[in-house]
Amino acid sequence: MRGGETAGARAPAVADEMVAFFESGEEGKGHALRALDIARTHRESGNRLIDGDGSPVVHDLSGVRLRAPVPRPRRVRDYLTYRDHATGGGLSIPPAFEAMPICYQCNAESIVGPGEPLLWPSFTDQLDFELEIGFFTSRGGRNLSPAEAQGHIAGVTIFNDVSARDIQVFEMTLTIGPSKGKDFCTAMGPCVLTMDEVDEWSIEMSASINGELWASGTTAGRQFSFAEVLAWASLDEDVYPGEFFAVGTVGGGCGYELDRWIQPGDIVELEASGVGVLSNPVGEKQTHRDGVGLASYQGSPEVHPSHG
Repeated sequence: MRGGETAGARAPAVADEMVAFFESGEEGKGHALRALDIARTHRESGNRLIDGDGSPVVHDLSGVRLRAPVPRPRRVRDYLTYRDHATGGGLSIPPAFEAMPICYQCNAESIVGPGEPLLWPSFTDQLDFELEIGFFTSRGGRNLSPAEAQGHIAGVTIFNDVSARDIQVFEMTLTIGPSKGKDFCTAMGPCVLTMDEVDEWSIEMSASINGELWASGTTAGRQFSFAEVLAWASLDEDVYPGEFFAVGTVGGGCGYELDRWIQPGDIVELEASGVGVLSNPVGEKQTHRDGVGLASYQGSPEVHPSHG
């Protein structure tokens, strides 16, 4: 020991990026737990654990910026599995909802992490949050049964499927999409809770705006389990490690259902028991120079839920 620092104790080799960590399974998780034990022991004894090049191994949270658990997942899909969300905006439920989980493919290049601003595009006046959770895959596969798929799930995190509601509803009158209504920004984090620490059917969730509780619910009441979603996705199609599958917005878990709308500068906090809080400020509405986009788009009609 020199000056309160210890270089001799070496932590087990842990994957240096999350997809590799997911793939490493129980062995990799064991390495990570042992590394944490070593770091905790040195901190409690007043020693500073340093790497071979003399740099610190442990950093204070105030000195780092957390990114999304997987900043660029290989693929992101968001499914509709909650009946209460499907009906919350006045929609009728088609037979397909009972038969299979249905998704749209998200833009994996637009993921933001904790603390990063939620992008407000110039083409929308009604920005919305969505209170969701989803899971990462630990292994790939094809034609999985639900029983097999269960062993391919790495863990869960919070998913805020930021939505431009007015243009989303407007563009989907063509029964295609969503596209511009969703593709600009999605928030994920703050961590991944492994499946041995969670009951996927009883995660308590809430959404608060500027400290005021707007919505709360649980992950109960879904039409399909995590494993069923993954098994359906794998039918005659390859899935890969590090993909993300959101299972949809909990009932009442968005501004559209509540007819309450976030504004620039608001702080959106989504909480899930065991996972923590995903907090993001709402950015200012973007502006752009003349001539970009299309002159034919002059804005979208305002939308509000229909319960008639």
